[in-house]
Amino acid sequence: MVVESGTQKPDHLRWWILGLLVLAMVISYIDRGNISMVAPLITDLFNLSPEKKGYIFSAFLFGYALMQIPSGMIVDRLGLKWTYAVAFFVWCFTAATFGLATAFWHFILVQIMLGMWESIAGPAGNLYISKHFREDERGFASGLLVSGSKVGPAVGMIIAGVLIAGFGWRMLFILCGLIPLIWIIPWLLLNSRQERNDTRKEVSYSKQSNTAIVPLSVLIKYKATWGIFLGYFFYGYVWFMYISWLPSYLYEILGFSIQKTGWWAGFAYGCLALVVVFAGLIADILIRNGKSPTRVRKGFIIAGFSLGTLILLVPFIHNPTYAIIILIITISGMGLATANTWAITQSVSPPNTIGTLAGIQNFGATLGGFIAPISTGLLIKITHTYTSAFVLAGFAMLAGIFSYVYLIGKVEPMKIKS
Repeated sequence: MVVESGTQKPDHLRWWILGLLVLAMVISYIDRGNISMVAPLITDLFNLSPEKKGYIFSAFLFGYALMQIPSGMIVDRLGLKWTYAVAFFVWCFTAATFGLATAFWHFILVQIMLGMWESIAGPAGNLYISKHFREDERGFASGLLVSGSKVGPAVGMIIAGVLIAGFGWRMLFILCGLIPLIWIIPWLLLNSRQERNDTRKEVSYSKQSNTAIVPLSVLIKYKATWGIFLGYFFYGYVWFMYISWLPSYLYEILGFSIQKTGWWAGFAYGCLALVVVFAGLIADILIRNGKSPTRVRKGFIIAGFSLGTLILLVPFIHNPTYAIIILIITISGMGLATANTWAITQSVSPPNTIGTLAGIQNFGATLGGFIAPISTGLLIKITHTYTSAFVLAGFAMLAGIFSYVYLIGKVEPMKIKS
């Protein structure tokens, strides 16, 4: 495979396909986030305690974590086009079935199934960027991709507030599940076109080669793998705590209406999405101008995780206006790290193994995310406040800094010993 030099004109088709991957990420986060908006409204209907709501929120992460590494291995071996199309088709129908739920265990089962099928999004996106974008493009490309995970909740919270008010919570799930199926058509068309172009031009932007895929049993022997896993574990813990519990906090503690809850949560996630994209873009510009990828990527991660620790202040602020301002700052601040964590994974991955390593990264995030809703629910049940849950999240951010700074060395492909 010939690697295209930086002087040749890029294939603009890759940006259109990346756009579809971003859109799919948006859709996936709308689907998984709808339950957190509905939860305050179905508490009495299904007799949901904070503990039970925690189990519902975490059920998605159980399925998601279960399939992260297998999904990465599948896309490494079978490619993206049809694996993603099939997974997308099934997850849309799965999301729609929330609208048919009549019991607590229905939500648990559908959440697990949705998590399993949506697990392909992270490994697939990382693989595509690694293969079609250079090192000094990956921060921006990753920022765009990951922004989908922030735009999704931002748009989703607002859409959910409007649809629930107009049509009820069941139609929210059905409409958000079935309408996005149209995405599959341009996905198959553009990927088929790119396959024809790549066959003619033999272009690749990555350092992938015909070398063998590095087995999982070998990858886990390297410190950088554990740095990626643990760093994203702590990031995922905090992120999924927000995804699961922020609407309930705004609704129950700060006293916002369900529509106002949707708007404020959506605004916070929208700010985060903007920070993610621009942080990735600025990091790329710095690297393009000769700055060390290691210093740049890790510097942004330290800054982002440090701002994430501001969650420690929120329980002690009793004015709703000030509390939401700090929440917006701490949530948005995490965006400085997001794209750069993904760019590090793409850059340190051995040849032909990006999907697997991305699966390990996302497995860490989803494992943390699986624990967060349950532990938060239990802490709220025991203490009757959010204080201990938010303090735990702040210390998780500090642990994430340690993982990325001290366990991951130079940002370059791992040197695998034969």
